This record gives sequence, structure tokens and C-alpha cells, in this order.
Amino acid sequence: MNEKALQILEQYDIKLLRSFGGRGAIMLETEQGLKILKEFAGSKTKLPYEQMLLGRLEEEGVCQVDRAVANLEGELLSAGEYDTTWIIKNWPSGKECDTHNEGDLIKSMQILARIHQAARGVWPSEEEITARLLGNDRETELEKHNRELKRVQGFIRSKRRKGSFELLFLKYAQEILEDGHYALNRLETLGYDRLRQKALEEEHICHGEYIHHNIFMGRREPAVVNFGHSEINVQVNDICLFLRKIMEKQNWNESLAGQMLSAYEKERPLSGEERTYLAICLYYPEKVWKLAHHYYNANKAWIPEKSTEKLRIFLGQETQRKQMLKHLFQFGI
Repeated sequence: MNEKALQILEQYDIKLLRSFGGRGAIMLETEQGLKILKEFAGSKTKLPYEQMLLGRLEEEGVCQVDRAVANLEGELLSAGEYDTTWIIKNWPSGKECDTHNEGDLIKSMQILARIHQAARGVWPSEEEITARLLGNDRETELEKHNRELKRVQGFIRSKRRKGSFELLFLKYAQEILEDGHYALNRLETLGYDRLRQKALEEEHICHGEYIHHNIFMGRREPAVVNFGHSEINVQVNDICLFLRKIMEKQNWNESLAGQMLSAYEKERPLSGEERTYLAICLYYPEKVWKLAHHYYNANKAWIPEKSTEKLRIFLGQETQRKQMLKHLFQFGI
């Protein structure tokens, strides 16, 4: 362990056995269990509320979590050199959720449903706090995304010399834009504002980054980490993110998606509006927007071949994706 890390560790009542690198941080094997030491990059204001949520999940036995460890001063954050701030968290043992292991994926959906049930009304019902912890409005996001996709289309059209990514994007841009507008129109007719208002009134909390890297399958019980993006919002957003990430790797396997949704609904049934909202979010060409956003805001003189490949894969999965949504949700044009 380097001198900088040792300086931080001295601020804690922790008996170190050994240390090793992992996940861009320093893993600490201690007499009090496995922990992680890393520079803090989150919100200092939000951290206490994150800990309140983790406390609720621990108390109700939902799953293991990466709760922060207080230092000798009773603080969750510790000062390092050059005005840096560090944090030590409890860290679970076990392996990451395997995106090709059906059992892991079904278990992950069950855990998510249990998190969603427990993560309600945890934070103080004060207007200022709620406003600070409220997530983005999905309808507003899609409006912005659609405008940006249109700008990227216009920008590429105006270029004299076009690379492989630009030519591929331009070839399918109109179809992508039509899908984006269709999703937004369906969101407006759904009455999305009712779902969002309910989430606000009942203080539904989302994990915010529920992906396989943040889910651990331990021998005794599963664990979920990295709640730094948690927010008050429509909890279906977590389902959408996880399902989309997995389906992109599984070529939108309809049977697997159905099993994953069933696993979630055995714990927490979805309403008709929630199912339609999930279908809308999965229908929206989010992957293309992300690639276009990165392209438009980065150095356009050099476009990684990986971006072209990702766009090609997304387009190659269009038929399977839309068929899955049609069969599972009766959704589509």
C-alpha cells in the first residue's frame, strides 16, 4: 500500500491484513471484513441520504450493501493531501452478476424488486430535500435527445467528407428520428406525469445505476453497490436500464426477457401504465442517442471505429428488439 493510502487508513479504527488493487481503487482485507478505499467523487450533500437508504436495505435484509465506514472523528469522508477527499466502504465478497448466466439475471431482477419495495419513504419529506434528490423528467429528456439527434443529422449532412460512422448514421437517421418521436408521443399520451407525480408523492427511490457491474452474487446473500446515483424517480427506470443492458448482450432474447420480468413481478407486480412506460423506454433508440451525443461533443476529426461497430450492432438488432417489445408488451408501430 502506498504512503497516501496509509495516511488515510490511519484515520480509521481498522486492522489491516493485506491490500490489493481492484475496481480502480484499493481493496482492504481487514479483521472487520473486506472494504474498499477510494477517492470520493460523489456529492457530499447527498451522501448522508444515500447512507439512510443503505441502512434501510440492511435493516430489512434486502441485500448486502457498500455502506460507508465512519473514521475516528465519526465522519464518513476523510481528508487527504492536496484537498482530496477519501471514503472507505464495506465491500461484499462474491462475483459480479454474469450477463450470460440466466440464474444470475433472474436473481438480480428479484433483488431489484425488493430494493424498490423497501426504497420508499426513506428520506425526509421536506420540499427542499425532495427537490435536491429528484431525478430527471424522462419526457423532457426525450425531447432534448430528439433535438440533439436532429442537430447531429444536420451537421453530418453539411460535411463534405464523411467517415464510416457518419455515413452509417446518416443512412438510418430518419428512421431513428421517427422512432424517437414515436416514443415521445406515446409517452405523452400515456400520462407519464401521473407516474412521475406518484413517485414524487410516495418518494419512490431508484438505484440510478443498476447494472451487472454493481450486483454481486455471494455464497450467502447477494449484494448491490454504488448507490451514488440514487434518486427519487419512477422506479421502472432501473428495470429499463438493466434490461436494456442485458438484452443488448443477449440479442434481445424474448424468452429471457420474459423470465426476467416475471421474476421482478413475483416480488412487485407492475401496473399497466408501468409496463407501457417500460416498453416506451426500451423502444426509444437510446444507444444511438448516446453515440451521437458523444460524437457531437467530442473531437470529430477522429471517430473511434468502436463507435461505428456499436452503431452497426444496434441497427443489426432492430428486428429482434421490436419483435420482443411487440410480443411481450403488444407495443410498436
